[in-house]
Parts: sequence; C-alpha cells; structure tokens
Amino acid sequence: MDFFEYANLTQELAWAFNMSVELWVSLLVGGICFLVIYVFQTVGLYTIAAREGFTHKWMAFVPFFNTYYIGVCGQKNKFFNLDTRKVALVAAILEAVLFCGYVLYFSALVTVSPYIELLETRDIGMNNQVATQSIWGLPDSFSFEHPSLAWAGWCYNYLNTYILNILELIYLFILVVVLNCFFQTYSARHYFLFTIACILFPIQGIMIFVVRHNKAMNYGEYMRRVQEQAYRQYRSQQNYYQNSYNNPYDGNPYSGQQPPRNPSDRQERGDDPFSEYGNPDRHNDDPFEEFKN
Repeated sequence: MDFFEYANLTQELAWAFNMSVELWVSLLVGGICFLVIYVFQTVGLYTIAAREGFTHKWMAFVPFFNTYYIGVCGQKNKFFNLDTRKVALVAAILEAVLFCGYVLYFSALVTVSPYIELLETRDIGMNNQVATQSIWGLPDSFSFEHPSLAWAGWCYNYLNTYILNILELIYLFILVVVLNCFFQTYSARHYFLFTIACILFPIQGIMIFVVRHNKAMNYGEYMRRVQEQAYRQYRSQQNYYQNSYNNPYDGNPYSGQQPPRNPSDRQERGDDPFSEYGNPDRHNDDPFEEFKN
C-alpha cells in the first residue's frame, strides 16, 4: 500500500507547487520510493527471523506475505489474547485486496480520462480550489468498434470514494494492532511512537530496519522488570537516606551513640565564662568603694 501512498504524495507535492505531473510519473516515483523502503523492511525482517530462529524466512521478501511475517516476528505479544499471526494474516489479505482495487481504479482512471470534462472550479480560500468533474460521452453499450466502458465509469465514480476508503480504514486499524505488537516486542520503550510514525508516514520499512538488532521480549515481562528496577532504586535511596541522616522518631538523634562533648562548653562543666570579669549578682561588692576613701 505504500506504493500508492508515494504516488499520491507525488501528486500532492506537484499541486502544492502549481505543477502538473502525468500519472505515469507519479507511479514511477512511487515505485522507486516503495522499492527503497521495501528493501529496508525485508532486510530488517530477515535479520530478526534469522536471530530468533523463525522458519519460512523467505516470506520476508514476498509482498503481502511479509505483512503476515511482521505478525510472526511479533508473536510474543498479543492483542486482547488474539494471536498476532492471525491478525497479521487478515491484514495481509486486506492489503492484497486493496492493491487489486487500486490497480483497477487507476486502470479505470486512465480509461476514462479522455471523457472527463471539467464543469466548474470553486475557490475555497488559501489559494486552494476544488474542481467539479464529470464524464461525458462514455460508451455504455458493447460493440466491437466502441466496447462498453461502463465498468470504468463505475470504478471512477464509486470504487475509490466508497469501497476502497472503507476497506483502507479497516486495514489501517488492523495494521495498527500488528505494528503495535511488533514494536512492543522489539522496542518496548518506544513502541507507541514507532507505531504512530508508521501509520502517519510511509516509513514502516525504515522503522523495522531500525529495531532489527533488538532482542525480542514480552511487553508484560518488560514492564515487570521496569517496576522491579524502580522499586530497587527506591529501596536503595531509602536506605541511603536512613544511613546518612538521623531518624528523628527513634528517640535518640545519635542512633545509640553519646553526643560528642565540646571541651569549650564551659557551662556544661559548671564554669562561668565571665568569671574573670566578676559577677555582680554573686558578689555584693560596691564597684565604687575604692573611690569613697
């Protein structure tokens, strides 16, 4: 399905720069981009399968089969107790149906393109326009000179607008489940980010290639390890603070040790630190007695 996404992206970029691109150019660019990303995906899946010991590694190189093989590689995690391999099998079947549907639609588009007539163009703001088109003069009866093209007209008007769009939504939902289980297996820490990136952008092959060297694990086991590690760190910090600081609730701020004695603390020994200056409260001497005589 990435092939048609790249082709559509080429058309959209051309429209954004007010350029007209032929359909075959869009398909050519889409094919080249798809081939590059597909190589990354096959290498990633084959590397994972070889390391984990999965059988039928040839599926990583065959279109549609490699979608199923993503579920095989991510079978350590399930979606609500559903086997990931079965979910991936449904995704592979839908992908094949969508591919055939889009091939039929683009064939119909090429067939009816000489009969398409532009009715009106409406400005919707921000330099964007919506064109209303219709098909005129399309042969709808069979003859050797003019074969019936009613199927092409029906495909052009209804196939992509209704059937393919609905099937693609179902396919995307199932693909999210498969990729979610796969990246939970090989990138548990960033599985959500990787899954969303693959859905929003046609970079699924690159993401699979990135995690090809990661060891497979069950996401539940991963979370238990993370919680155990966090608990060990918490206990370690708690013991550290208990040993470094006094406990104000144990009744002894010095943890069973006698407080250090300060030899300069004269009041503790009963000495008057101002004895050399005299203490008028302790002696009733008149300080002016020497001046009275």
